[in-house]
Amino acid sequence: MAVIASTVQSTHGPSENPVLVMSIKNQGKFDCMVDVGTSQQEFAVMSGKDRIFATSDCVQDPTDTNIVIKSGASETARFTWTRVRSAPGCKVVNSKPRPGTYGFTAKLGEISSETVKFELK
Repeated sequence: MAVIASTVQSTHGPSENPVLVMSIKNQGKFDCMVDVGTSQQEFAVMSGKDRIFATSDCVQDPTDTNIVIKSGASETARFTWTRVRSAPGCKVVNSKPRPGTYGFTAKLGEISSETVKFELK
């Protein structure tokens, strides 16, 4: 199983919220049962070593969703990031992310993607 991170576009104007995309690809020879629920997904945004946002900080009512992904097939999940910061335990963070380059990493359970970069204007 491979997890691939991407964004719908690489540069986002001041009023555009980035759409983060997680693709889960079955690279094996056999169909595979995978839990793709919100209990397993994480969309994380970093600025250098500074953790800006993660969906796991504020997930409410996490769910398990088991599906079969056929050999060679992919499933995709999307998350629109509204340019807010988050902290573990869903604590309020008053600072907003500034224009610049950010990294997005997708994670499903223990499998992490490579980091993909995108820009906020």
